[in-house]
Amino acid sequence: MKPDRRKHQRIARPFEGTWKGASGANKCRINDLSIGGCFVETLATPAAGEETQVTILVGSEHSMTFAGKVLYVEPKMGFAVKFHELTGDGPGQLARVLEALAIPEHK
Repeated sequence: MKPDRRKHQRIARPFEGTWKGASGANKCRINDLSIGGCFVETLATPAAGEETQVTILVGSEHSMTFAGKVLYVEPKMGFAVKFHELTGDGPGQLARVLEALAIPEHK
């Protein structure tokens, strides 16, 4: 088993979203979301090292888009993205959103 190299706490539940890069764009499912990056589940994948944008759908009316770099690709599964460093209040805003998303949904 590989050691976990992530610096930030992650949210393991899936979110719907899209990704867009030089090699194309597609709908996807986003897992293991953290301030530092995420894993994008999709059959069509970009190349490792490619710049990409990941848009995460939050509810039916909100979305968040992050730019990053593809770290590695798992064929027929998806790819890992490391987000570019956020500036200004970006990290604080994202941390608050991630904290809210981590709360289990009540029905």
